[in-house]
Amino acid sequence: MNDSSGLNAQEKQLVRQSFESLEEYSDTAVRLFYGRLFEFAPPLRGLFKVDLREQARKLHDMLATIVSTLDRFDELRPVLADLGRRHVAYGALPEHYDALRTALLWALGQALNAEFDAPTKAAWDQLLRSVSSAMLQGAEDPSVAKFVPK
Repeated sequence: MNDSSGLNAQEKQLVRQSFESLEEYSDTAVRLFYGRLFEFAPPLRGLFKVDLREQARKLHDMLATIVSTLDRFDELRPVLADLGRRHVAYGALPEHYDALRTALLWALGQALNAEFDAPTKAAWDQLLRSVSSAMLQGAEDPSVAKFVPK
């Protein structure tokens, strides 16, 4: 049965197993992700004001949190909505979420190679779409001050 993450039990297992395998290569995967993201969308580089090593750690920690709460995704929704609200202040736009998802799927594929088969990729894609949806709901909150570039 699907929950609000959009994943069934088998897909959750694929995400968990692949994330566990990724732990050994997480630094490489995150570096690949940022390289690919900035290749897809060069203007996004300017949104990252902190050191990329620090940003990479934050991304890894958030992915670990998401994977560890797959069975309780609804509990994570308020955290993701808050994250989406904060990203508005950093200049993140709705279209950036697709670039991020595409770059992250590519990096996972590079790091996991054969283990990142079609069912695993589909499970991650669905999970990342659910995460993006929750973050975008927070970003669309009318009480959030919108970023205005200078």
